[in-house]
Amino acid sequence: MASHVPFLAVRPDAQFSTKARDFASANGALTTDADAPEESIMPSIHAPKLPAPVAFTLTLLLSLTISVFLYSLIADTAGYELASVSRDLTAQWQVGIIFGWKVASLAAAWASGYDWLDLTALTLLSNTPYYHLLHTFYLLSPTAVLSALSIDLLSIALPFFLFRRPASSTTAAEFKPSSRAVVHDPSVLLLVTLFGSAIYATTLFASFNTWLPVYMIQYFDKILSLGRVRESNLFLLSALALPLGAASTQFVFVPAVLASNRLLKALDPITAPVKFDPKTATLAQTVAWNLGLGPEGFSARTRVLIKRTGVLVLASSVNTTLRVLGTVEGTEVAGVLGWASVWGLAAGMTGVLYGWVAEE
Repeated sequence: MASHVPFLAVRPDAQFSTKARDFASANGALTTDADAPEESIMPSIHAPKLPAPVAFTLTLLLSLTISVFLYSLIADTAGYELASVSRDLTAQWQVGIIFGWKVASLAAAWASGYDWLDLTALTLLSNTPYYHLLHTFYLLSPTAVLSALSIDLLSIALPFFLFRRPASSTTAAEFKPSSRAVVHDPSVLLLVTLFGSAIYATTLFASFNTWLPVYMIQYFDKILSLGRVRESNLFLLSALALPLGAASTQFVFVPAVLASNRLLKALDPITAPVKFDPKTATLAQTVAWNLGLGPEGFSARTRVLIKRTGVLVLASSVNTTLRVLGTVEGTEVAGVLGWASVWGLAAGMTGVLYGWVAEE
């Protein structure tokens, strides 16, 4: 999760002494409305100011309502296809696990402090493995898969857009020009999106052409065909993975690039150089020093990359495991873990390589 300096709702002149203000202005730390580009000064839309328990309860109820209502609408079309591969969830413990996971994931999303765009991206990345399995190995139609995935996305995005206030109110003007230029440059974001989709596609392609088909047959009893696996090629998988590239760019790359605040950068020269002391250094500082990252430990950008990549790997792996094991008929734990590991690996590689790109 990105860490930003809190926005101060007072004039900069009232915050600094003359000397400090002159230094910050000279280093480009202070940006006023007159200094900032016109497109960086954008009105923000905030959710209503409700007590956190009330807002979360409304978010939970609205999310469940949207999900139940929209799934009932597609029951006579895509619902038949989804039901054809689903377990018979009649036992109370089965329903409890599915419902509990829904509530737990919403609570974790609420506590994370991410905005609705980040959560939409994370939901897409963590639910795609489940629907890709149904489409590729159980031959569900694109209409059925996309309908169900759209419901999952809307049931997360809309409630959080309405009731979840952003954790911070930083604006684009608070970031250094290079970072701001990167995240507003369509060509850069397009290239990063293509790079992210290529990472996912390459991981899937390598798995499809080596160990995964035999593994899936061994541990998934109800698989209908491997035809779509054999028909897959790297270019087709790259095209199908474009939404994943866009989502990973939104969730991992953009926050990492924006992690370095102008004010902190400008005030760095004021601070005396930190000498590395192995006796008092923390574990993170020791690792960072050994990796050549500096005595102060991991940078803000590196911390954002580590946290968001960890969240992405965990969400992709856990959500895939629970959804497939809990809802798809004929699955075994070993098989589900194997399928989830492919997507966890792709998510981890994406975060690592995005870190390399962000440092360039």
